[in-house]
Amino acid sequence: MDELFFPKKICIVGASRDPHALGHIILKNVLSGGFSGHVYPVNPKCEDLLGLKCYRSVRELPAVPDLAIVSVPALTVPSVIEECGDKGIPYAVIITAGFKETGERGMELEREVLKVAKEKGVRIVGPNCMGLYNSLNNLTATFTLMVPKQGNISFISQSGAVGTTMLAWAKKAGIGFSKFISIGNESDVSLPELLFYLCDDPTTKVITIYMESVKDGRSFIDALRKVASNKPTIILKVGSTPSGAKAAASHTGAIAVESSILEGIFRQFSVVQAKDTEELFELAYAFSSLPLPHGRSAAVVSSGGGWAIECADALENSGIHLKPLSESLTRELDGLLPPYWSKRNPLDMVASINSEAYYRAVRLLVESDFDMVFLIGYGVLGSIAIPAAVEKDVEYAKKISELVRIYEKPIFVVDVLGEELSECARTFRRHNLPVFRTVRSAVRVASEMVRYSARLGRFSFN
Repeated sequence: MDELFFPKKICIVGASRDPHALGHIILKNVLSGGFSGHVYPVNPKCEDLLGLKCYRSVRELPAVPDLAIVSVPALTVPSVIEECGDKGIPYAVIITAGFKETGERGMELEREVLKVAKEKGVRIVGPNCMGLYNSLNNLTATFTLMVPKQGNISFISQSGAVGTTMLAWAKKAGIGFSKFISIGNESDVSLPELLFYLCDDPTTKVITIYMESVKDGRSFIDALRKVASNKPTIILKVGSTPSGAKAAASHTGAIAVESSILEGIFRQFSVVQAKDTEELFELAYAFSSLPLPHGRSAAVVSSGGGWAIECADALENSGIHLKPLSESLTRELDGLLPPYWSKRNPLDMVASINSEAYYRAVRLLVESDFDMVFLIGYGVLGSIAIPAAVEKDVEYAKKISELVRIYEKPIFVVDVLGEELSECARTFRRHNLPVFRTVRSAVRVASEMVRYSARLGRFSFN
């Protein structure tokens, strides 16, 4: 699939002068995104578009593109695909909607497109999709320019809107993606094929999927079997209720699959299941940037007793062990914390503004036999009450971030103020340390990482 993700030449069929037309938006994004290959706009009504010569048809192109992006009325798609095949173009991404998701007439039209494509040797992505993004060659052949920096997460989505929203979230949070592809109705190029490709892709560490249906169960299982032993795979499966299944059918023409069957398959192949789009994002973020825990013992450092209690409850309910502090570790902590500290795990720092003490406490904990550390509310007082403390908080936030790399243990940071208010949160993220908005979400992600690590045989989860 290298011609799909790494084309040297692309054509955009349906490129337009209308700034609101999808053909115009995608052409503009491809050019603005920094793609360095040849770009050929195709529109019989234009001589030039955005500084490029425009061609009347695919047949008139001066070279053979590796990829066609198609955004034309649905009824004209079959003839466009025929032209692509006659030209020798191996891949076409069909943005256009109006196919099987609309009913029997649209289904018949989609069959016609697929018949022409197979006869002419063109592989189809879509139809009814939002394109693709590859950070390695700056290919932004999608609706949005809100794309993340280069990274190690790849994302396959049966919903274009969910996919492009995830890209925007990642850009805002400073998280890197390798590839994104919206597969829409999945008429030809399939989810299992893409899984096989990404499994062998050296720039993809974590695979994330938004899924409404399974088209080919056997191929899907074969792909999961291969991926399971190589890369974390995180799936948000929607359409599990009658109402959701009905909505999926009108969205991408999806056919419902029994949820209990899929959940059994996911468990068998160590798939991490997200409950919603926000959790899909948080799980991808954590798996891509944190080391896996080698056990299920946790220490908690909190700037307030309330958050410490909340975290203790959440950890116990999730199966993560809040192990007591050893006598020797307690003595060491006595030497750097105020006399009134909690002297137990969780460590209640009692709203201390001593950022060095936070750092030294976290370092002692990761140096010890705890498998992970939760840091809650670090820097909160500086942000809301003592601005003079923020500079020191940020300095030690950098040092705390370095501990993850040095000791290869995950630190789960909960910023109770939200990133917009906390300079510390922004610092942690700049140093590739995930920041969670709630204790619940941090513990939920940690528990999934613990279970995944146990399924890989790193320890026994009893």
